Amino acid sequence: MWPFTRRHAQPSPESETAKRAAEKSLKEAQARGPDVEARLTESRRVKEQLRAHNRANAYSDFIEGIVLGRLNDSRS
Repeated sequence: MWPFTRRHAQPSPESETAKRAAEKSLKEAQARGPDVEARLTESRRVKEQLRAHNRANAYSDFIEGIVLGRLNDSRS
């Protein structure tokens, strides 16, 4: 076997710059986490309200159709 020795190579400046940029990006993303979560929760709430509103409108339209249909039948 050959005796391999480890060389302690210095990291390149580009890799250090990339590493710092990645760490900065991670910290920024973690700082925005609660804000993003709050917006997601609000979006889900609004979406559910719209669904409920649309169901109510569909039911209202259904009832209106029945009433108008009966009015037209009684006039004939």
